[in-house]
Amino acid sequence: MFYTDHGSDFTSHHLEQVSADLKMGLVFSQAGMPRGRGRIERFFRTINQMPLCGLPGYTPAQVARDIDQLCRGLHAIQWEQIDREERAHVDAVLKHEKDKQDQYLLDKGWPSDRLPPGPRALGPFYEQVTEGYYHRRKALPDPTTLVVIDEADRLKMTTLEQVRAIFDQGGIGLVLIGMPGIEKRLSWYPQLYSRVGFVHAFRPLSAAEVRGLLQHKWLPFGVTLPEDGIADEEAVAAIMRITGGNFRLLHRLITQIARIMEINALPMVTCQVVEAARESLVIGTA
Repeated sequence: MFYTDHGSDFTSHHLEQVSADLKMGLVFSQAGMPRGRGRIERFFRTINQMPLCGLPGYTPAQVARDIDQLCRGLHAIQWEQIDREERAHVDAVLKHEKDKQDQYLLDKGWPSDRLPPGPRALGPFYEQVTEGYYHRRKALPDPTTLVVIDEADRLKMTTLEQVRAIFDQGGIGLVLIGMPGIEKRLSWYPQLYSRVGFVHAFRPLSAAEVRGLLQHKWLPFGVTLPEDGIADEEAVAAIMRITGGNFRLLHRLITQIARIMEINALPMVTCQVVEAARESLVIGTA
């Protein structure tokens, strides 16, 4: 008997023929129930996490290393305040040690202009201070609560397996963003798809939503426009017509509008400016 999941390799006609030749029965696990394959799933996860992850060119290992590096960066942000406190505390301890040792030398008749720099030895109090801050850092929990992966539809199966392993470690949420159809592709891999909580399709913005963004003077990061923003009704209508509610296109168009405004030192956004921005982006008509 050969017990397996519903992967394409195991549901192929070739495997059916091989099993018939070997007089071996094929038994498939229940879709969406990975717990039925707990031992073998754990075995392959161990293979992924231990021997394979150290091999050069193993893409999932790079994914894990990248996420680990980002986690350490978030930890460093958490540690900033503790680091400042430790530096101030250590400096005070070192000054106290130096003053105490200098006073000892002066009492023994050492010339004041020939005192050696810095403390000559660090007392046990210094070790207690640094050890205390070490334990404070170690006690901080992992700040990573959500991993967002854009263009997930371009990931290969081995990389998706590593993503699944990271998710299975627990403690974090996972969001996969991709082009339409990504949910259908993920459904080909029951081990991963069984962990999907929900699928959300992003729709184009409505005309009211685009108008609301412009009325609230929303701008892409780093982009500036006149204080009035985009107030001209014809310009607003042109933006709504050109973008059709596509947020990425709206982002690009407003960025180009700001560029044209700056180059030509224009005082306000007009319909002509919007059309000029559309033509320079080569985005066609809507």
